[in-house]
Amino acid sequence: MGLFKSRENKGAATEKIVAEKIVTLFNERTAVETIELKLTRATGAPRESKLGGVPYLPGGFPYPLDRREGREHVPLRFLAQLNFGEMPALEGFPGRGILQFYTGDDEQRGMDHETLIAQKGFRVIYHEDPSADAVPPAMPVEESPDGFPFDGEARIGFEKKTAVMGAGDFRFDALFLQYYNEVTRGAARSLDRVPERVLDEVYARVSTGGHRVGGYPAFARLDPREYHDHARGHTTLLLQLDPGTTGGDCIAWRDGGSYHFFARPDDLAAREFIEVLYCWDC
Repeated sequence: MGLFKSRENKGAATEKIVAEKIVTLFNERTAVETIELKLTRATGAPRESKLGGVPYLPGGFPYPLDRREGREHVPLRFLAQLNFGEMPALEGFPGRGILQFYTGDDEQRGMDHETLIAQKGFRVIYHEDPSADAVPPAMPVEESPDGFPFDGEARIGFEKKTAVMGAGDFRFDALFLQYYNEVTRGAARSLDRVPERVLDEVYARVSTGGHRVGGYPAFARLDPREYHDHARGHTTLLLQLDPGTTGGDCIAWRDGGSYHFFARPDDLAAREFIEVLYCWDC
């Protein structure tokens, strides 16, 4: 028993060292800047960064409506807006303007499961110059307590941090295998060949949950870019609302669903938000 226990302990120690080296490689090679969003329950002014409430709309700008069959002309719900003039500078993102997110309040939260980018049940709108006077929405938005993720309104504050790719990202497994083989000088062809203790240790050390802009996403299920080939170029995280991992937020979330919006880097550079990828994950 003593010899067996000694070997087991030695094996566990070796696997911990391997896991530590893999985590170090993720930290060194995938680290990017991210902005964590801090919520404070308060009513925000029209141009301020916020969740819920009344969005900024310049005069003559139509309120976004649902375009899906059977829901035509139903007002979308205002989810959030980011005023980049309030947010710390983040590479690739605008330094000014307001980016808004609207979604349906139906069971699927406006998500298009086929393309993920058809802006029928959701909308992403960029106001490059929000200097025009704000006007109240031309069409009132009815309250829908069962079909919207949170109750109330919150101001958004920002804190710049560093993010490392976590297991939720569709690129993670391939990198994990690459780093494992690099550390062990092995030739494992799949994660099935990686010891479970190494997997568990690394997974526990890299996490990307919470509300954020930029960085990497966290999913309760699979990253949809894993099985939508056309979506794999959408690598910039415009917004993640992930109430399931934050706890204690001032907003009363009605479900554990998280919201993700992604852009292609070139589209973001051109300030084009027509083909944003949107998914709701629960």
